[in-house]
Amino acid sequence: MVRSFTDRVFAGICGGLGALTGRSAWWFRLVFIVLSLVTGGAFAALYVLLWWLLPQESLTGRQRRSPALLLLVALLALATLAGWWLNLNGELRSAAGQDLLWPLLALALAVVFFLRQVRA
Repeated sequence: MVRSFTDRVFAGICGGLGALTGRSAWWFRLVFIVLSLVTGGAFAALYVLLWWLLPQESLTGRQRRSPALLLLVALLALATLAGWWLNLNGELRSAAGQDLLWPLLALALAVVFFLRQVRA
C-alpha cells in the first residue's frame, strides 16, 4: 500500500486505500472524518501515523505492492479502535486515574517519527 500522489486531499492515505480496494477515496475520507469525530480525534492521530508510515506513490516507476503494509494499516486501525473502546470504558487509566489514551497515541507517533528519521 502506498499514499496516492494523484488522488489526495491532504496526504493521500484515503486515495491509496481507495486504489487498493477499488472503492472511492471519498468513502474512506468520510469514514476517517466520522471515526475521528466519534473517537475524539484518535483516528486523526492514526491518519498522521499512516502519513508517516506509508511511502508516497511513485509516478516514475512501478512500486511493489506490499500486503504487509495493508496488514499494518488494518492492525493499527484495530488497535486505535481497541484503545478508544478501553478508554471509553475506563479501563485505559493509570493507577492515579489519569487517561492513558493520548499519551499512548503520542508515544506511537513519536516512535514512528523516530524510526522514520533513522531510516532516512
